[in-house]
Amino acid sequence: MSLSVTASGLTPAHADPYPAPAAPDPTYVFAQVVELFSGTFTDLLTPGQFEYLVKAGILTNVGRLAEPFVNLSKPETWHTPDGAVGALAAAQQLWDALTHIAPFNLGFPPHPGYTPDWNNNGLFGVADIDDAMHDDTYDDPAYETAKFRLPCNNPDGSIWYETADGSCAPGDSGVAFKLGTVKKIQIVNARGITLAGKVFFPADVDPDNPGSEKRPATIGFPGASESQNDVAMYAQGAARNGYISFTFAQAGQPASDGNALDLLTPFLQVENCFAPGSCLDAQDVTRWVAGDDILPISDLNNEIGNIIRLQNPRLVRINPAYEPAGENKRNPWLDAIDTEHINLWGQSVGSIGMSSYLNYQDKGRGYDGRPLPRVSAASLMSGFTQHVASAAVQWQTADIDIPGLNQYGIIFPNPLFQATDGPIGTKDLYDMERRDPRSTNPMMYITYESGSHGDSINWLGVPHNPKSPALSVHYTMSWFNCYGRADADQTACDNLSKPRDGLSRAVATEYAPQGHYGPSYCVTIPDRATIEQIIRPQIFLQNLTSSPGWYDCTRQD
Repeated sequence: MSLSVTASGLTPAHADPYPAPAAPDPTYVFAQVVELFSGTFTDLLTPGQFEYLVKAGILTNVGRLAEPFVNLSKPETWHTPDGAVGALAAAQQLWDALTHIAPFNLGFPPHPGYTPDWNNNGLFGVADIDDAMHDDTYDDPAYETAKFRLPCNNPDGSIWYETADGSCAPGDSGVAFKLGTVKKIQIVNARGITLAGKVFFPADVDPDNPGSEKRPATIGFPGASESQNDVAMYAQGAARNGYISFTFAQAGQPASDGNALDLLTPFLQVENCFAPGSCLDAQDVTRWVAGDDILPISDLNNEIGNIIRLQNPRLVRINPAYEPAGENKRNPWLDAIDTEHINLWGQSVGSIGMSSYLNYQDKGRGYDGRPLPRVSAASLMSGFTQHVASAAVQWQTADIDIPGLNQYGIIFPNPLFQATDGPIGTKDLYDMERRDPRSTNPMMYITYESGSHGDSINWLGVPHNPKSPALSVHYTMSWFNCYGRADADQTACDNLSKPRDGLSRAVATEYAPQGHYGPSYCVTIPDRATIEQIIRPQIFLQNLTSSPGWYDCTRQD
């Protein structure tokens, strides 16, 4: 049977079965554990990266420890026309640092392969540790704008970059590379908390003079304790594909104000979201990108009232209205954005926030009761809450991701924790959402082979399959290029039904181009077992002893 796919979502192109049929191999379950750490070895054995990890790790963490105390040492903090406001803000900053996720933003240094040239000396990557020191510097205009190289992720885990002639080459090859521009921004969310953001522009766009051409946009969120750089392969990959690409750190996350409780509050107030801060911030940043107003949902002058509403109390809140009434500046690139084609992506708790957006989009309103900007497509990685396919939605997880027992994560629907992940929980959620007649848009479910929760993160040395970054970026960009832009790319649409090395051999990757109203086609046919399938013994035993293994999607052949 020969099939084809279009951006309107019909049927997928024919693809040969993947993997090639093979006899059962019970040892594969154990071999996966070894492969999971192969990405760690790839990272650390790449020339210069281990030394970078040690030096940059020490220097960036020392800087992060010192940063909250800087304002406390300034005389103007204690003697201002606004009286105690400066001191209260400095005290709030120190408290936020102590209770951040993670405290003082301690953690991995920025990945050298994705770090822009913040000091503007023409050096990139392991050649310039100083850039890592300033990746999250937001209070010095010298580090507000930088150039970045456009990454080409390779299946062996290496990162090359797009050259001036459109090919890809290693960063140390001495050829001329295309360079995009990134600018740091800050906005105020509806709870009066400042969020840090970055905007990555394609190589042919000057952010100071973007021209009249309207381009699609993407908006991305990192996972818990992750910086924006930790998911930069998606942001920079989108810029390479012609998108104006935004990332934001949620309240309580690295570089943003707020603390851990701001990520987890208001308690029990946001439907199907155990991390309400991420879900609320997803609505705020999308409104800002689309040019809509952000209205306060916290009382800016009454913390007792905020506590009663189960919000985290703060010493200082900022008015999110646009200037001059408040502190927010309007999106200066709004005229360059095709607001009919905004796309969302996120990792872990960032993905939970973005999947919650789809739930509210289906309702036709946001948390505050006002209409939300409509998004075209979403690519969600390793963290999901219940929603319907109110946009074209792609789920990505890994064989050894955090194990969700079912579509509600643990046992049954509950108001406290219902996020899910892993090959079992994500498959259950995909099936549940596909059965819902409100899921009128295309849907896709992807599992990486022998991967973990770290396969969609840029942390150096985190256990992962080195094939996964290239695989994940490929399917995310194909998804957006097919469903998230006015000039849909037919090649990208066709790519969605074609398997690539690195997809799970234990779980079928599936694609339902008509959502609820059509079949879910098999992109892969499993022939192996993975350890997390022990949760479903019947599947584990069948995959361990039979080939092909268990699947319930519709074969393309």
